[in-house]
Amino acid sequence: MMRLLNTELRKILSYPTFWVFVILYTLLVLAIFCSIPAIRLPGPGMMFNLKSYYTFPDIWHTLTYLAGWFNLLLGVLVVILITNEFTFRTVRQNIIDGWTVNEFLSAKVLLMVFMSVCSTAFVFLLGLVYGLFASASISFTAIFNESSFVLAYFVQSLAYLCFALFMGTLFKKAGMGIIFFLLYSKIVEPLMSWPLPDYISDYLPFHTISKLISNPALQLAGMGEGNSPLGIHFIFAILYSSIFIFATYLLLTKRDN
Repeated sequence: MMRLLNTELRKILSYPTFWVFVILYTLLVLAIFCSIPAIRLPGPGMMFNLKSYYTFPDIWHTLTYLAGWFNLLLGVLVVILITNEFTFRTVRQNIIDGWTVNEFLSAKVLLMVFMSVCSTAFVFLLGLVYGLFASASISFTAIFNESSFVLAYFVQSLAYLCFALFMGTLFKKAGMGIIFFLLYSKIVEPLMSWPLPDYISDYLPFHTISKLISNPALQLAGMGEGNSPLGIHFIFAILYSSIFIFATYLLLTKRDN
């Protein structure tokens, strides 16, 4: 497994586009996360101070929700990385060099996991450092009470990347893969879900993945769905990730690459 992952890392670490996306992701998460505490929202008879969302344990919910906005950016990067394999015919070359389809796909899945682990580690460290400075009272219980959101973020990130892997394999061209990746997630599925009852639309792929971490501001309005993200949507996000990987496997084995 490490041999496969090392091969993938050698490809991407020397690829300038990879670093452009990584830096962009990092800067955007930092900029959005660090600028919001200065905002004050008017409420009936009072001011809601958003800084309360940046202390332990609530910071985990806030940060993972905001960071989740940028999973699409990582997904676009994955589409580019995967389609490059077809553009430069390295898929076929890997097979010629003795890789099986299973090894090729395993290498890509390991890369998706690696990227999700790295983004999750970044989110965790950012939340930990910021929370330690922002929280008036610090205890082990307070720090880790809602850290399940970090695990939920990892699963959410991986689900996005697995879908991007499928889109890149399906279309083979970066432009088409990115367009359909964004179109489905932001336009097609929302339009599909609009006429459907909630008990169906709630479990469409991107609706499920996005609902894994709810908007923390809904709790402010008394519309929160509970603090634990490790519920039915967590299970469905893992299921959809598995489906995307299996669908990618079928594409790789059933057609000439």
